[in-house]
Amino acid sequence: MDIPHVIIVGAGIAGLSAALAFGRHEIRILEKAPAFSEIGAGLQIGPNAVRALQKLGAWDAVEPMTSKPPEIHIWDGLSGVVLKRLKLGRTFEERFGAPYRVAHRADLHSTLLAVVGACRNISCESNTNVEDVAIQLDNVTFKIREKLFSSPYLVATDGVQSRIRQTLFQHSAAVNSGHVLHRTLVDMPTVPHVDMNCVNLWMYPGGHVVHYPVGHNARLNIVAVTPENANPQSHFANAAENLHLVLNAAQATFSSWPGLYAPPLHSWTKGGVLLLGDAAHAALPYLAQGAAMAIEDAACLADSLKSTSSLKHAFAETAMRRMPRTTYLQQASIDAGRKYHMQGLARQARNAAIRLMPMAAFHSQINWIYKH
Repeated sequence: MDIPHVIIVGAGIAGLSAALAFGRHEIRILEKAPAFSEIGAGLQIGPNAVRALQKLGAWDAVEPMTSKPPEIHIWDGLSGVVLKRLKLGRTFEERFGAPYRVAHRADLHSTLLAVVGACRNISCESNTNVEDVAIQLDNVTFKIREKLFSSPYLVATDGVQSRIRQTLFQHSAAVNSGHVLHRTLVDMPTVPHVDMNCVNLWMYPGGHVVHYPVGHNARLNIVAVTPENANPQSHFANAAENLHLVLNAAQATFSSWPGLYAPPLHSWTKGGVLLLGDAAHAALPYLAQGAAMAIEDAACLADSLKSTSSLKHAFAETAMRRMPRTTYLQQASIDAGRKYHMQGLARQARNAAIRLMPMAAFHSQINWIYKH
């Protein structure tokens, strides 16, 4: 195997986006899975992610496979009362400078893979497990099938459980939040008084549910968050009838993942290695910014590469610029989960605050996410 100038480990959304940032550099993406694919169901693409995709030259390809929800509805899951409706139309787009879209994760991944595949300087290889990454002098060494290789630069986009992060940075194992994420994709149900074309967030004591349509056939993506050792049927037993109907549509089709996040790091670089995406800053998905942050990372890397001829300097500049935002988002996501899961008097005070908040103030609270 001829090793090019830059190796990217991981061919998920983060790795494919990062490859697009490098311009004409020779890039090889190495993926341990036997095929290039993406697990999961839906994801949200806010204005910040749209702008990042535009900067990477991928938005024109991505846009046709996205859907455009008209509003975000925030519900109290016990009472079944809508607390806030956030319109996502022209006024929202003018305020934040780009649209708000949703997509099937696999559609976004396959589209990025096609964009990468059209780049002659980028090659991809599946079923290739990179092991034993180490820094030696001016090179990064690693093993593939017990054979030793080296390259000047390596970008690790191998996810929240990143073995490369844990090898190069001590005490960086993923943190378990104590929550479980149950995901499914089902045929679109009809639920009285619930607009299934919107993004719907149901806040509930100790958990929450998010659902929205994805794909051209408009299937419903549902994510239900519960404590460990609970399932959606048991945990949401006292939920409002309309939330019950949403969850009943899923029946027993949920797949479950632990709610993990990466501990904040003091650095994303070591030698010629740069961590990006969930490998660097995985957050709980409660602000729907996981894919967006990875794509933003890549757009920032593209800017840094334009400002210097040194890849090592570009890596350092990218980390310096991105770490404050992603660290803040990690904590904000934890805080959002606490807010969604409030009980008793705290829940009632939260509901009142959301209902009474003027829309201008509500927009101001999300400026830091979408105006970036």
